[in-house]
Amino acid sequence: MSTGLRAALLGPVQAWRGDVELDLGAPQQRAVLALLLLREGEVVSSDEIMDAVWGERPPLSARAVVRTYICRLRRVMSSSGDGEQVIRSSGGGYAVSPDVIQVDWDSFRTQVREAQAVRADGDTAEAAHRLRSALRLWRGSPLAGIRGDYVDQERTRLVQRRVAVLEERLELDLELGRHAEVCEEVTEAVDAEPMRERLRELQMIALYRSGRQAEALAVYDEVRRLLAEELGIDPGSALRELHQRILVSDPGLAAPAPRTLPVQTPDCPPAQLPAVPPGFVGREAELAAIQDALRPGGWTPVVAITGLGGVGKTALAVQAAHAMRDRYPDGQVYADLGTSSGRPACPGDVLGSFLRSFGLPEERLPAGVEDRAALWRTVLADRRVLILLDDARDADQIRHLLPAAPGSAAIVTTWRHMYDLSARWMRLDVLSPADALEMLARLAGHGRVLGERQDALDLVGLCSHHPVAVRVAADLLQARPHWTLQELRLRIEDDLYRAPADYGGCPAIEEPLLRAQGRLDPQEAAAFRLGALSDGELTAESVAALLGVPRSRAYRLLESLADTHLVLPGPYGTYQYLGLVKAFARRQAWERECADRCDAAPGGLSQARHPEARHPEARHPEARHPEAAPPGGGRGPFPRAERELIDVRRLGRS
Repeated sequence: MSTGLRAALLGPVQAWRGDVELDLGAPQQRAVLALLLLREGEVVSSDEIMDAVWGERPPLSARAVVRTYICRLRRVMSSSGDGEQVIRSSGGGYAVSPDVIQVDWDSFRTQVREAQAVRADGDTAEAAHRLRSALRLWRGSPLAGIRGDYVDQERTRLVQRRVAVLEERLELDLELGRHAEVCEEVTEAVDAEPMRERLRELQMIALYRSGRQAEALAVYDEVRRLLAEELGIDPGSALRELHQRILVSDPGLAAPAPRTLPVQTPDCPPAQLPAVPPGFVGREAELAAIQDALRPGGWTPVVAITGLGGVGKTALAVQAAHAMRDRYPDGQVYADLGTSSGRPACPGDVLGSFLRSFGLPEERLPAGVEDRAALWRTVLADRRVLILLDDARDADQIRHLLPAAPGSAAIVTTWRHMYDLSARWMRLDVLSPADALEMLARLAGHGRVLGERQDALDLVGLCSHHPVAVRVAADLLQARPHWTLQELRLRIEDDLYRAPADYGGCPAIEEPLLRAQGRLDPQEAAAFRLGALSDGELTAESVAALLGVPRSRAYRLLESLADTHLVLPGPYGTYQYLGLVKAFARRQAWERECADRCDAAPGGLSQARHPEARHPEARHPEARHPEAAPPGGGRGPFPRAERELIDVRRLGRS
């Protein structure tokens, strides 16, 4: 019988019907359900339930309370009256009917049994993959949120089972030659179970095979001291024997030979780099820095480029990759990791694409991400390949895609700094005024731009020298050949630097800013929008006063905004906006924040202060652009009240 019920014990005790989480009530009521689920269909008497929930001193009403808990659980887990079928009564006790609810503990044990059967058949890689899938079912400490002596005993039992499975999986990984990965993972397991000798053995073997013999011996000294201090015993015979084998560099401890792979060097190495966007200018210092960082050496170089959306990270990465193609004759591979589209690419899918580009047929691809990653590292081991990973979300998305041996290299672009990624980091700023002018000229025509040089300089300044904004301006010039640069400047000024948001704005320019804003939590977004209404620089003190939060919280908000490049960190704890970004943030404040909060911002200019801003239909384009008016139109210049909405000249230069 299928009820659509799922329950979780390998973390907080929870239950769902379909995708809807069920309210399981108080901790003691959850404990009753956990007990029934752990007994796997066996009848549990009321006395056993009372002992499990209250121990040796149950209240006088305990039996009635148990009946109440059962009644409530039946009600919350019922669907069309099937509550009695989920929890049945039998002989003064209760049991969860078999096969009516899917429990993660049962799924875990089933997957472990399947993995052990596969291992017995000799498929080590598949067994490791299945054990890894089983361990992913754990969501923290089991039976979290409930208490009691019985619960503590069961929690210990479950944890020990998990550690035993983890040991088995780490052992398989060592058999597959994944000692580098085991070194990283086993450290966390040892921290949780420092006196578990099997974990220490695996840690020592992984370190030794990674060329870290001294560290492996230090692990033995540490566990020997710990066992003596805590338990008054010496390490077991297996650990002592391993210690002696490491001391004499026993050849039997060497890593297994790598498996023969069905991968051949393709007749034509992959050359997947996209074309450099037209109009690319400048960035000489950045290009030189990337080439210097990726110079062949004794380590595997990774360069990560970060910056505001649209600032040219991808263009710079592609230009640098093309300039270095000769260094990587075995191929250049590219992946758009899809953060901008809102559908981040799965690392397993990207690995599959990379492996296919090196001749591996689809039917020979391993199923698991870790197995594909191991195969990818083997493919790169004797090759010189350049990997370009564009628009990465986080370190977890790209960790398996990076090379692990000298010879190959990677360039990563991302919207934020990843503190858990070891790379040479480069923060990309907007263009210099000269380069921004040159980009406009290349895209819109040198004659046209240089013929109105001052208006062109004002135009790129209005764009804050931001590449996307300059590119949009050039596109508009090409689409409107009869426009002068002064007319375009006035139109962009009107679109980008006026309020309210539903009157101004340029979607092509604002799209990366909207994406960046969408990644913020509500408090970060409020700080970003309301802070722009201030006329001065931002500080932790000013944001704390603006939002009514402690200074420490305000500082963290500003640092988060700086990590996403929406504000620029300055000296002495100050933060500034790029002019284009500040104008966008102000319009967003007028649109999304209440008028009272906008009025309360220091120096803020809300719509409430300018009633005429609420009625865009009263202001025609011709009134804002006298040069664009028909002959004899006689329209006047901008009204003074509109000029005061935003100081365009100041914002454009900031």
